[in-house]
Amino acid sequence: MPLSTEGTRPEDYRYWADERVRFYDLDLMGHVNNVAYTIYAESGRAAFLRHIGFWTETGRRQNVIARLEIDYRQELKYPNELKVGLRVLKIGGSSFTLGIGIFAGAVCVATAQATLVRFDAETRKAIALDAADRALLAPYQVG
Repeated sequence: MPLSTEGTRPEDYRYWADERVRFYDLDLMGHVNNVAYTIYAESGRAAFLRHIGFWTETGRRQNVIARLEIDYRQELKYPNELKVGLRVLKIGGSSFTLGIGIFAGAVCVATAQATLVRFDAETRKAIALDAADRALLAPYQVG
């Protein structure tokens, strides 16, 4: 079954973070190893969460990743400058789903979806997204 083209255009994204391919990201075939894409997605996700105030070093309200899926769309080589696009796909009761696009220039090399759960760092339990959380996520939500 062919991959959907959903999320493969730069204009699909509301927030951007810079990344780069490092030499140690390569595998024995000389292209970027699949594991490196998870790092690129994580880097973009962390920048986004910091940007909207969902992550602070000492904050009680934190986020844990519950699911990550990646579609590899294009071979990627070293060296390369990357842009990681983020958008909010879904806001649930205690979780939210981010759409992530990894781009080398205008070419989408991978897309990902990450579901995160809002989490109380002291009780170690999921907590509901409150009105303030929803207000911070809403500007980045798509259709």
